[in-house]
Formats: sequence, structure tokens, C-alpha cells
Amino acid sequence: MRLKIILLYHGAYAATGQEMHSIHNSHAAFEVLQSKFNSDCEEFWLIALNTNLHPQKIILISKGTLNYCPVHPRDLFREAVRENAYALIIAHNHPSGDTTPTQQDIKLTKKLCRLAKLIEIPILDHIIFTDKKYYSFNENKLI
Repeated sequence: MRLKIILLYHGAYAATGQEMHSIHNSHAAFEVLQSKFNSDCEEFWLIALNTNLHPQKIILISKGTLNYCPVHPRDLFREAVRENAYALIIAHNHPSGDTTPTQQDIKLTKKLCRLAKLIEIPILDHIIFTDKKYYSFNENKLI
């Protein structure tokens, strides 16, 4: 599956592709994200899903430093609403290679899930990934 990267305004990137399949589990989400791994800095990604759980767009929301990536809910949900997303999968990479969530990762996920519930666009999973492995908040019952 080859994805085409397009530049959006405000510095966000989106990937579109016509061969994208439904994402029904965390491993499928990881397969979509794996090629996005950046060993130089943390990046926060959004996969906007339609009602069939097909990715509409994969959008780079924020780019940070080697071990930190600031994410504001406004930036995430602006893109979700703009894409008319039915549901979301959020993700970020850990350049260190350790996919264990930090306390900040857990706190941010809880905050984003509360807000997603309010606007009725559910977050199905939060994936922390490297080029070889991933951690799923859903699989570990943190969502």
C-alpha cells in the first residue's frame, strides 16, 4: 500500500491513498503508521476514519523534539471535524524505541478521550509506535 503525502495549511500533512483498507484492530493501525516512524523527533498523528473504518486521511498534527511533542486538542479536533470523521485513531512515535506510555501520554489520552466523547467523535485507540513495534491503549484497556 503506497500513500501519497500532501501538504495542508497550518503545517499539517495528510496521506491519502485509494488502496487503504478498513482498520478493525490495533495491528492494522500500526501497519498504516509504521512507515511514518521518525527516529529524529516525536510526531503526533491522526487517522480520520469513515463509517466503514476506512482511513479518510492520515494527518500529522504536531512535530516535537526527540522526547516531547506538544499536542493541543484544538489542533486535533479541528482536523477531525474538517474531515467529517466518524471515529479517530490517534498515534505518536517514540524515537527511543521504547513504546511504553509515559504518564504524560496517559494523561493526554484521557483528556482527549473526554473531549472526543463530548463532540461525539470517538477515539478508538491511541498507538505509540516505532518502526518495529507498537503499544495500543485499547489493547491494554486504557481507552
